[in-house]
This record gives sequence, C-alpha cells and structure tokens, in this order.
Amino acid sequence: MNDRLQEQLMALGLNRYEAATYLALLEHRGFTPAQAAVRASVPRQRIYDILATLCARGLAIERHSDGQRRYFAVDPAVALPALLSERQRTFEQEQAALTHSMQSLLATLSPIFAAGHDQIDPLDYVDVLLDRRLVVERAITLAQQAEREICVCFKLPLLGDRAANFAEVAEPLRRGVRYRTIYERSALTDPELRSWVTQFVAWGQQARIVTNLPLKVNLYDRRVALLSLQDPVTGALSLTALCVTHPNFGAFLQGAFEQLWADAEPLVLD
Repeated sequence: MNDRLQEQLMALGLNRYEAATYLALLEHRGFTPAQAAVRASVPRQRIYDILATLCARGLAIERHSDGQRRYFAVDPAVALPALLSERQRTFEQEQAALTHSMQSLLATLSPIFAAGHDQIDPLDYVDVLLDRRLVVERAITLAQQAEREICVCFKLPLLGDRAANFAEVAEPLRRGVRYRTIYERSALTDPELRSWVTQFVAWGQQARIVTNLPLKVNLYDRRVALLSLQDPVTGALSLTALCVTHPNFGAFLQGAFEQLWADAEPLVLD
C-alpha cells in the first residue's frame, strides 16, 4: 500500500525520499528530523534537505518547540492540488521550450532539406528490393494503395505465404478495385495454389491462363510496376525485384498485359 502511494506521489513530481517522508509526516502530529528519517527510512544526512524541500513546496510546515524543530504534514486536500498545479506549470514550460526548440530546428533544417531535394535523381522512380520479405511487404502496400485496377502476370515461385497472398488480393477486391490476373499454366498444378486461386476468383478476381509468361509483374493503376526478371543464362527467377513508378512505363506494360489478356484462355476451375 505504502509503495503504491509513493508511486502516485512521485507521479506528481516528488522523488522517492520526498514521497516517503511526506507519508511519514501524515501518520503523526509532528516529527523531529531524526524521527522523520527513521519513520520514512531515509538516510539521516538527507532528511534536512528533504524536509526543507517539502516545506518549500507546500507539503510540510516547520515549527519550533522546546528548542527543537518539528515538522507537520499539510493537509493533502490543500497540498496535493497545489502540487498538481506546480507539475502542470512545469510541464507547460517544458512544452513551450520544446516547441521553441522545434521551431528553431525547422528554421535551420528546412532550407537544407529543400536544397538537397532540388536535385533530381534520374533513377528516383526506380527502387531495387533485394530481400524477399521487402518484396512481399511492398506488394501488399501497393495493393492497399491501388484505387482503380491491379493487373498481375503470375508465375512461380511464390514469395509470400498464404496470409500475405490473401491480404494482397482480398483488401483491394473488398474496396471494388478491378483485379485481373494471368496465371502461367504450370503454377496451377500445385493443389494448394489452385485452392487459393479458387478463393480469389470467388472474391471477384478475374483470371485467365497461358502456357508461358515472359515476366512476373504486378501493375497498379497503370502507374506503379513491381517485377522480377529471370536470369538470362539459367532462366531462374530472381528474388530481386524492381519497383518502378513511372506513368509512361506503366502505360507500356498495360498495353503488353492487354495483349496477353486477349490471347489468354479463360481459367476454368473444377
């Protein structure tokens, strides 16, 4: 009980020794410094400073009787609201100081930022993703940001697990985004993946199938493309992906997708 009360007093701005001493003073009508130190379990050499602080902050009163100093607790109904007000004033002063510091930093750093971003990087629209996890996270983020249409050329290998793939498809379809996918025929020989596709189609994904796809591509709103390239020697699909944000490149890929879509077979699921 005493520990909890100390913690609550400390939240109002007292340190542990001050809180323990104030609680000790509450229990008795007048303590000498030595008595207060023993009762509060405070080092004798610290008690005088602690009592002086409590008096200065309105939590205790010092009186002299028979040549001795005695200290009395101030009624909590008076002392604690005053302590809270002091805490609030300190907080407001700290906030004002932080706001002033932030404004000073803004005045210094904003011109630096503006100068650094005046230069145009010719490859600013190309982002290279070297980690499988980052590719999956980017695909989910782009799907969640899509507003009108997602077009996918899908071929193995899978990069994300079931949860990631379901999140990537379900959320945009729920928002009414048009979602079309062309699947490479060999990918659907996997029974688990085929069951996933069955669910995607039930949710509203439009699907077609072709024998071979040249690239693994996701295209979002004809503007952002996420693609993986095959090694030209081994034919292996790289786990490195390119994320390209460029409307002209997106328009070119959209045209290629529409041709593939027109030539593809409707996907018939058992």
